[in-house]
Amino acid sequence: RNAAAWNNRTRFGPKAPPFLDYLKDILNRYPDGGHILKELIQNADDGKATKVFFIHDERSYGTEKLWTKDLGKYQGPALYAYNDATFTDKDWEAIQMVGRSVKRDDLNKVGRFGIGFNSVYHITDVPSILSSGHLAMMDPQEKIFGERNGGFWWSLDDAEDQEVLLNMHHQFQPFRDIVSRVCEHGWSKVVMEDQHFNGTIFRFPLRNEASEISDNLYDSDKVVELFDSFIADADLSLLFLKNVTSVSLLHISEDGAVNTRLEVKSSVHTDGVLEPEEESVTEGLTRFKVITSSEDQKETKWLLTTCTMKEGVAEDLDLLTKKLSFLPQVDLAFPCGEKRDCSQSRLSCFLPLPNNESNKTGLPVYVNAFFGLTDNRRHIKWQEEDQRHDEHALWNEMLMKKVFPQAYIKIIQDAIKLAQNSILPVSSVYNLWPDLTQIQHKEKWHALTLDVFHHLFRQNVAILSLAKDERQFISPSEAVFPCNGSTSTNILSAIKRALVSCGENLVTLPASVARAINEAYPNPSTLKHVTPAFLRAILHRTGVDNITKDDKLSLLEYILRDKQYEELEGLHLLPLSDGSFRSFTYREEDTALIDKTSVGTFITNLFG
Repeated sequence: RNAAAWNNRTRFGPKAPPFLDYLKDILNRYPDGGHILKELIQNADDGKATKVFFIHDERSYGTEKLWTKDLGKYQGPALYAYNDATFTDKDWEAIQMVGRSVKRDDLNKVGRFGIGFNSVYHITDVPSILSSGHLAMMDPQEKIFGERNGGFWWSLDDAEDQEVLLNMHHQFQPFRDIVSRVCEHGWSKVVMEDQHFNGTIFRFPLRNEASEISDNLYDSDKVVELFDSFIADADLSLLFLKNVTSVSLLHISEDGAVNTRLEVKSSVHTDGVLEPEEESVTEGLTRFKVITSSEDQKETKWLLTTCTMKEGVAEDLDLLTKKLSFLPQVDLAFPCGEKRDCSQSRLSCFLPLPNNESNKTGLPVYVNAFFGLTDNRRHIKWQEEDQRHDEHALWNEMLMKKVFPQAYIKIIQDAIKLAQNSILPVSSVYNLWPDLTQIQHKEKWHALTLDVFHHLFRQNVAILSLAKDERQFISPSEAVFPCNGSTSTNILSAIKRALVSCGENLVTLPASVARAINEAYPNPSTLKHVTPAFLRAILHRTGVDNITKDDKLSLLEYILRDKQYEELEGLHLLPLSDGSFRSFTYREEDTALIDKTSVGTFITNLFG
């Protein structure tokens, strides 16, 4: 037999599925809804865009002067996505490589996930793109531009194509109108003079009849739902992006009236920027970012810390970084000036992940990282039984174990520096501390939080605010902690005044911080707490001359709690009926009689 015949008879091996089958599989796994807009923002951020517009245009256009009559049914209402970055040659190549990404090896690119753009096929059958030197249409069904042609493009610097772009009015009128809205140049100047569009416009004609791609029809109400879904997360959407600083949602009615549904903007404050110490194992910085939204005229100031593990610190992390082309980076964001419900804190992979229980942490900060995600990008992979050997799951575990604690320690310590410079209130520092009771039902985040505390306490750095000057911080080993148990406000205030006046390092801290120290400090028994015995020793040493009458009575009530009455000898705290005080002694001549006045009743109650 000849070789050709033999090869035909024995040809065998896996074959790629038809592209439409592949696309339908992506749509089955990839969510419809606001996440589509997030993918487009992510790609824009990746291309270094600063502005993004989404335009829901309900206008319909003429169907006579068209490239082919088959394009007539795509002249109706459409969703547009504009950003101010232009396609490179690599971008044009990448958008044709469905399911693969030329960006995968670029650690600094957000849009490395390959299949993300294809979620737009939930909305449309024929997406088109105007950017840099081309206007292109994509037709996965291969019905419009001839057999086996999945699309077509026109070049802005080609004389014949220029003629078509200028004179085929109905076909390109949608782009004429949107170009005039998003940039100062008209269509003629872009095509004839510039021969280049300095930005990118995607047009997604809404699907109005079932197709081979999908039977998901998209009418005006569905686009409104799409916008509503995005608006729900709008204040978080710009938080962790590197380049995009504004996103706008516009609606154009059938008669051409324009309404802005939302404009959300971010700005980074240059004051208060903190970089890590030179000897730190991480790189990054802490700064303020302000997010403003036209939805409720709300402005939120965030403290944002970026933390990237340096190469050579963790060999196993370095190996996985190279293998997966991910970046060992964790960002934390804390809303300043408002006490948010920690149960709402979410995870982000540059844009917020879906608002479901598995993406909520219970922490006071919002966590962003180069996470390895499930296929539908709705969840983070963890090393559960079915993913024990999944490298993306292992990456997430290592990232949270090695980089997350470093990032958390940095944001706390940087917040302390800002508080010391009166840029941030001290209360914000303590609000940054995770509350273990808030996350006790979230096993993974509870363990990670204990990890953070163990790292923090091992360093024995200044993290606790002094009662005498809240902007002064000391380490736990130097601190005197407030008394445990139920104690009245009057007594607590008296103790505070007494200890501060005699120079003791009394610290102020909320209950959640006290719980963290009790549960996670390596040797809590070595820490100094206010007790009746401790306070008696202080009062013996310093005397009580400068203490007010009311405070003396409060202090006396407290130091008698452990019933160690013999330790009262010599303390000038025995109240007399005339309002004065004398020392407790065993001398017979110093005997004091107790009557039924209020002071006498007080003493009787104290001694039982």
